[in-house]
Amino acid sequence: MKVVINGVLQELDSGISLIDALKKLGIDSKVVAIALNSNIVKKPEWSSVILKENDTLELLQFVSGG
Repeated sequence: MKVVINGVLQELDSGISLIDALKKLGIDSKVVAIALNSNIVKKPEWSSVILKENDTLELLQFVSGG
């Protein structure tokens, strides 16, 4: 299934949840916020939200520094 992640077309397994997509992409779920089709998804919902063909994800990673 094709989804757009941060502006890049990606291929993911059909029926994959947000949390499983993060794991597959190697993204640490502790330091990321997710917008799905321009709507923020709260972290407790990540395991129950199933991605669909042509969804658009924006992943915002937090980095500390000074």
